[in-house]
Amino acid sequence: MKRIDVLAKSATACAVLLLVAACGGGGSTSGTGSQSAAPAKSEPSVQLSGTAATGAALANASVAVKCANAQGTATTDASGKYSLKLTGGALPCVIEVTGEQGGVAVTLHSLAEAGSTDSGSGTTSAAANVTPLTEMIVAQLSAGLPSDLFAAFGSGATVSSEQLVAATNAVLSAIKDATGIDLGTIDPFKAPLVAATSSAPSGGNLYDNLLDQLGAKVSIEALPQVVNQIANSSGSGSGTAGLGEVMQAAQKGPLAGCPVAASGTYRLLDHYGRTSVAELDFSAMTYKSLDGQSSYALRADSTTPCQFTGDGTRGTDSVHMDFAMGNAGLAVYRSQNLTTGRDSVGYLFPVQSHTKAEMVGEWTMLHAGFVPSEDSWSGFGHWIGKLTFGADDKIQVCDIDYRNAPGTCVPETDANLTLSARADGGFDVNGDPLAPQFFGYRSPSGALTVFGTTNPEGININTNDQSHFILTKHQVQAVPAVGTVSKYFDVQFIRQMVNGAWANVVAAPVPDATTITSVDGNTVTRERASDKRKDTVHYNQPLPGLRLRDAGTNPDGTSFAAVYQFTMPGSGVNVSFNAQVTGPSRTYLYIPSVQRN
Repeated sequence: MKRIDVLAKSATACAVLLLVAACGGGGSTSGTGSQSAAPAKSEPSVQLSGTAATGAALANASVAVKCANAQGTATTDASGKYSLKLTGGALPCVIEVTGEQGGVAVTLHSLAEAGSTDSGSGTTSAAANVTPLTEMIVAQLSAGLPSDLFAAFGSGATVSSEQLVAATNAVLSAIKDATGIDLGTIDPFKAPLVAATSSAPSGGNLYDNLLDQLGAKVSIEALPQVVNQIANSSGSGSGTAGLGEVMQAAQKGPLAGCPVAASGTYRLLDHYGRTSVAELDFSAMTYKSLDGQSSYALRADSTTPCQFTGDGTRGTDSVHMDFAMGNAGLAVYRSQNLTTGRDSVGYLFPVQSHTKAEMVGEWTMLHAGFVPSEDSWSGFGHWIGKLTFGADDKIQVCDIDYRNAPGTCVPETDANLTLSARADGGFDVNGDPLAPQFFGYRSPSGALTVFGTTNPEGININTNDQSHFILTKHQVQAVPAVGTVSKYFDVQFIRQMVNGAWANVVAAPVPDATTITSVDGNTVTRERASDKRKDTVHYNQPLPGLRLRDAGTNPDGTSFAAVYQFTMPGSGVNVSFNAQVTGPSRTYLYIPSVQRN
């Protein structure tokens, strides 16, 4: 699908890639609701109005508007209607509405690109409804998250009616083909919208009724993940699912009781670097790999939302899978090959295509798995380093001795690595004998996490490197306040000596939670819900974005080891792994967890 050309540019690079807006902060004039003073007759202004609704009115919701040269705020009334005048402003405008529907937080966006101008007053009147439908269209138009568009929108921004019409037609056609919902000639942005309200639940007009139908296919809770995939489908890269495929997946619906687990195409990557792509259909409850090797029947966990299992075959082997979906649309899992006895843990995330430009910059890297040259845990280990991707495709690598000299990053001076794009939307690292492959996942928050492998073919030979990577742009972590509760699922991969021989112990996802009980600088104490275990965690130690959990004693008197915790902002993923290479138990720990609601 052809990307819309950038229409406005600034002298400096944009913080995010925008297709309809230039970078810049806009003018100093701001507009408000009814409190705005009347403009001088010769001074231009924008009078903006519309209705915010999801099929029911978004009542008492906050409205923020950014226009060329002006910004303003308002609040919707009980019918979801809003109106405000922005003195000195000009079209286009982008609108963000934040409210609540049925106890669910809702943030929606819209655009106003054209209106009618009164020659006498210089006021341009424009309409912009704000609905799940406009949220989808803005994502299609900008080939990005609507929230990113709103954040960077400023003076010099421009979007044409032709572009908005093209994006609107594309989304409406995809919805009609996938769901049968036909909006006919309704303009989602400008058509009169009368929303149902608590006092008049049947009072919505035709447009509102169509929003109800759309909401039955894509709930408010599922909308951010669907919009995220629409934004990705509008980008470049042959590995990206098209808009029609995204809507077809949305039509199948999410996992029952878990709106963030959307039907669609997912990539799996496990601890050994094995990776595959599969279609998950939560309507038919099926899992089918695109290479035809795996077919599983899925079953939702009847007691825990967002957990599900898969049973079936991979080639000639019998396989059991346990999945737990986190609140950012990414899952952790345990796989059990019941034929060979080889178990593992890994990650499941929607397939997306990303550009090399998105990779430019410095990333913190966790590398873990089986490496034949290492004997810390009979070939298993974990390493931390930094990868810097240049605009010239060159890659700089340095290794961090995070246990002994965390401030030191030793460059690999003999490396001559470059990055190239893959046809499936990922990346190849050229010049490395292991030929790593990388694949990105941008969550609905906008954060990009990159997963990689040295073993994409899944070779199970002890002379072969069988490891994976996680790349993130680390930032200093804020220390949580006392009383903060963190809910999560985790899986465990443990390698240890059992009766004098190495053995792997791999545990299925388990839901749990911790509560912060005290804070002292960067150090917190926590209590775990499942067993009331107390532990101590040091934030941003030994590096910004990492944590160190001290060793301690469980309530039953057994001890637990110290671990480092590698966090991935925006994805909800955290990996705990050994703080020490050696020790009496010589136990290797790798414990991925994912945040849950």
